[in-house]
Amino acid sequence: MIKILVIDDEKDMLDGVRKILTLSGFECMTAHNGEQGVKLLTEFRFDIVLSDLFLPDIDGNQIIQKTILLQPGVPIIIFTAFGTVERAVEAMKNGAYDFIEKPFNSEHLIMKIKRAVEFKNLMQEKENLKLQLEEKYSFQNIIGKSREMLHVFNIIEQVAPVDVNVLITGESGTGKELIARAIHTLSKRSLKAFVPVNCGALPENLFESELFGYERGAFTGAYNRKIGYLEFAKGGTFFMDEVMEMPAHIQIKLLRVLQERKLTRIGGHELIDFDVRIISATNKDIQKALNNGSLREDFYFRLNVVQIQIPPLRERKIDIPLLAYYFLEQANKSNQKNVTDIDDEVLKLFDIYPWPGNVRELENAIQSSIVFCRTNKIMISDLPKYLRNYSASNKFEKYSLADAKLAAIEKVEHDYLLYLLKKHSGNITKVAEESGMTRRNIHRIINKHGLNPDDWRL
Repeated sequence: MIKILVIDDEKDMLDGVRKILTLSGFECMTAHNGEQGVKLLTEFRFDIVLSDLFLPDIDGNQIIQKTILLQPGVPIIIFTAFGTVERAVEAMKNGAYDFIEKPFNSEHLIMKIKRAVEFKNLMQEKENLKLQLEEKYSFQNIIGKSREMLHVFNIIEQVAPVDVNVLITGESGTGKELIARAIHTLSKRSLKAFVPVNCGALPENLFESELFGYERGAFTGAYNRKIGYLEFAKGGTFFMDEVMEMPAHIQIKLLRVLQERKLTRIGGHELIDFDVRIISATNKDIQKALNNGSLREDFYFRLNVVQIQIPPLRERKIDIPLLAYYFLEQANKSNQKNVTDIDDEVLKLFDIYPWPGNVRELENAIQSSIVFCRTNKIMISDLPKYLRNYSASNKFEKYSLADAKLAAIEKVEHDYLLYLLKKHSGNITKVAEESGMTRRNIHRIINKHGLNPDDWRL
């Protein structure tokens, strides 16, 4: 519920405003002078502050300064008497959001408050967007040092500032949405909305209404006006993933919108300005879609002003260790673990595995492994079952007989010590006694395999 502070020295005024706001569904607190208002600002959080410009103890401009200091970002609406508009304008220069002249009617007051709430929400959204850009979607978070990815980075840097449509192609899991977000982040639209839509997830009968919105009464069940995704993205970027799944009749309608830069809601007649950058993505064969008619040629050319091809992970294997350690760091944070390394045998497996799910599959494999890892290093035994099976079926391909024997000994040694550490709750003396080895040798082998006895100690 929106919480509003009202400051005024006239009791009738306070009572009247409180009644209007309460009946309109707002939560209201009142103060009969500036000092009491400042005290409430220090004790409670508010969404809006309404204050008289002339108070007996504190000037309205001081209230503005105190509000900005104590609760930055909260819009302040000033009450002003007839004939003092110039003072109200001065107050706005000092940081007030708006003013309203006394006397006023309830509709006018509620309209001002709703606009202030929208303004506050917009400012909060911008701050959240900035935070996301800095923490989650920064360009550096696209991981890769291969020649193929450096080429992709170069294209992103060149195309982002230029307001043209972009088509991103590549297999599932290669990070097409992350590339789209990077383009948005580096563009002049970065502080506006990034609206992603998976075309493959929208039912065909809802496609048009979800994209374009509708007016009240446009069809059965349309009880209220609905803003579509395209209109919601106004000023920002609209990202269509799996764009080849879009029905042909929607392609025709969207093409018209892209050409005329205007859109109309279903059941409506108003032409709405369309100022949106379009970024599309697909993992399908474009030429095949053009040949069989599922993709209209004119629609394709409108989307494909610049095309970015994302290479599959198997074609940029130099990036795999880099990505694996990046995902390891992220998984440590989210799972509160301290796994610091990945065994060489795991990295060798990662190098020969074809990664049909690409980067997304690698990320999932690391996240799964860290859950079951009991040491500070991810081993083959920690990997998902399908990767362990793949390792078993391919483990002799690159080995000489001597290497195969050594690898088998290393594996047995690791698993044997793991068994004893679990059995004796990390007690090195008991492990040494049962294995027939000295404590010194046990410590040496434990260190070699990256095991930590503390992980099993009670």
